Amino acid sequence: MKGWVNKYTLPSAVLGIVNVAVLLLAHWNIDSQMFSDGGIVLVLTAPIVFLGPFLLGAVPGYLLVRYRIVSPLPISGFLTWFAFVDRGSMEPFIALYSNPIVHAYILGALVVVGFGEFLVRDVAPYVSHDPLL
Repeated sequence: MKGWVNKYTLPSAVLGIVNVAVLLLAHWNIDSQMFSDGGIVLVLTAPIVFLGPFLLGAVPGYLLVRYRIVSPLPISGFLTWFAFVDRGSMEPFIALYSNPIVHAYILGALVVVGFGEFLVRDVAPYVSHDPLL
């Protein structure tokens, strides 16, 4: 467990927490109380509900800090910003963005985009993959 908290995971965890906070400020319509009547089920479902948005901020942050891969972070930031801005419309984007299945697809797409950037940067001259920190 000693290697889990380091100079790469701390900034990415902060970005994950910021992502969850912005979605909560957007009056996130997926509430952990929707899945339970309280009690132990609420305690078990709350971390699962918040895990997806946390990972949507933390994984791109980790890719940026550790591998200098930039593109997944603005994409994730744009999706979160759009969910925040579109929260008052008739069919808000946040209802789609808060679906746990969609989180898995978005994370997969962000990793594929990041890997593509990694490959392009690998052949580009004068571009380093050294960590930012």
